[in-house]
Amino acid sequence: MNLPKRHSGRRHDPGCADCAKEAAGQPADHIAYMNWITEQIGTHGWAVSGIHGDDQAPPWAYSVGIWLTSQTTELVVCGPPVENSAGLINAIGARLADGDPIGPDDVLDDICPARLTLRPVDMSWRMTSMFTVSDQFYGFVRPPYLQVVWADTHGRFPWEPRFQSSFDGLQPLLWLPRDDNPPSPWTRRDQLT
Repeated sequence: MNLPKRHSGRRHDPGCADCAKEAAGQPADHIAYMNWITEQIGTHGWAVSGIHGDDQAPPWAYSVGIWLTSQTTELVVCGPPVENSAGLINAIGARLADGDPIGPDDVLDDICPARLTLRPVDMSWRMTSMFTVSDQFYGFVRPPYLQVVWADTHGRFPWEPRFQSSFDGLQPLLWLPRDDNPPSPWTRRDQLT
């Protein structure tokens, strides 16, 4: 299917506070939520779906629709509040949609105060319920995702020596197979729901 590539000339909706989380429970709520996702993709080029953290797992957010409308990878951010993650996804997504050649291992230090880099998400994470809305939107297709990895307050990434231990476990290492990640709420996610 050859779709025209959409550029980011449109203003991206930061997300509806009540809609920026996956609908849980009621089928009517889920249908309304998926309609909202589809409307956002049609209007802005993509939507941002997210899970607000709780005492069992940190928050995360991910794009749905960038792959379809811009023919580039989808994005996922883990750890920061959903609203902050949505801002990061929209800023990076706009650059990707405009053709900025951002790819794996590129360091972005002009998006927010923290250094960011991108890592490809291993397919084993796609077999979890972490990307439910994306899976439902795309059906049998599993578009590629890049994890937006953020550095600690000293600019160190999780794999670098002396990464601040207070940030351990807030973001999974999605570029590694799920079974190779240290045990955390991320690796137990499917058991928590």
